[in-house]
Amino acid sequence: MAGLYQVQGIVLSTQDFREADRILHILTPNRGKITAIAKGVRKAHSNLRSGTQRLCLARFLLYDGRSMATVTQCQVEDFFAPLRADLERLLTACYLAEIADVSVPAGQASPEMFGLLRRSLGLLVRENPHLVARAFEARAISVLGFAPRVNLCAACGAPLEEGLIPFAPAAGGALCSRCSRQYGAQYRVSREALAVWRNLASMGGSHLSRLKLSPRCQRELAEILPAYLEYYLDRRLKSRILMEQIREDAYEYGTRKN
Repeated sequence: MAGLYQVQGIVLSTQDFREADRILHILTPNRGKITAIAKGVRKAHSNLRSGTQRLCLARFLLYDGRSMATVTQCQVEDFFAPLRADLERLLTACYLAEIADVSVPAGQASPEMFGLLRRSLGLLVRENPHLVARAFEARAISVLGFAPRVNLCAACGAPLEEGLIPFAPAAGGALCSRCSRQYGAQYRVSREALAVWRNLASMGGSHLSRLKLSPRCQRELAEILPAYLEYYLDRRLKSRILMEQIREDAYEYGTRKN
């Protein structure tokens, strides 16, 4: 039938529409992002209900319309159920989905980003969510072509000094002490953090359980990786803002409780 096609995809986000419909933003490996409407999906008896929820991996049968596709059938492949029972893992999953959403233009194939998101959601079920997030960020930066220079000065190519190293997103990586004066916002990071960044970017999340990072290294990566990614995406990520707010509220509540 003309206009009817099948795709595998991950639901990045959803939006309720009219009384019972839902608009889906789906990441696919070969068609990029697709916007589709699932009609009547919010009704209790809808057979599309399970496969059209956020963060669901499914196979969709779509019909191309004038403004957007219509979901006619869907078959769930992975619901990632454990993520939905753990707030931190769920928020992290939404953060990864948002990165994929803003990174891939509509209609532009990105099998690398699709594969990265799919693997990372699977890792989130069992691995440390902070490490999964850092691995996803590092690999996404490489996939997008923004990999930083971390072994030599990003500005002049000189060797990096000992001790904490200046790191500037605007420069595209680490800096020597002479060049560090030429750029704006900077971070001071250890060689350990830069080495781990390289490893995370190359392994893309595999063997995360084997990584043994110092608390300082974890803090440095949690600061510089999201900052670098947001600099090149040219936006603050809403999911990250929400995660930070929840952590702050939890800390304040714990402080008041004690």
